[in-house]
Amino acid sequence: MKQIIEDRLIEYRVINLDSNTSTLDYLKKNNFSFNLRHVDHKTFESLQASNKIIVVERKPLVGYGKLKGTHFRQSGGLKISDPDERISGSFIIEDKRIIYEAGEPFYRERDSFVYFNGVRYYTEMSMLDILKEELNQERQYLIYMGQKFEKEKMCYIDQFEEVSKDELLEYAIDSEKGEYSLKMRSYY
Repeated sequence: MKQIIEDRLIEYRVINLDSNTSTLDYLKKNNFSFNLRHVDHKTFESLQASNKIIVVERKPLVGYGKLKGTHFRQSGGLKISDPDERISGSFIIEDKRIIYEAGEPFYRERDSFVYFNGVRYYTEMSMLDILKEELNQERQYLIYMGQKFEKEKMCYIDQFEEVSKDELLEYAIDSEKGEYSLKMRSYY
């Protein structure tokens, strides 16, 4: 069993999730927009027991909002970033694929307000814990490598490197891998 806490503005509601239930699937199913924030154990316990408002100044770990376009780098959709900024970029979770994009955390996107308007939740789970849950679902795992201009179509085409589940996980652990992919990014 795992728990998340819903911030109801004047009170906090503890939600118990079965260990087989994906945290993000539960939140997507029950919200139009949300953000999930990582807190330490002491803060989590304080929120559970509180009968007053507690101000938690943390960047979001996960953001979800209505997608503003069809391109994966647009604002909106489901995105995971490291709130402590040890790992650069975002993991973009789609139905059939997970894309690591090393550019910047989703909460720094130009239209990041998309992720801050929804319901706020708190968890003790780390970015790695959340990502591991998502890796349990069958998907394609990709690293965004930039764009290439195709003369025939007269447009830029996104370039990806397909990786294994284990290799994608390395991007959530090793900051140098993300920095290297950003340096290798191409724009032809």
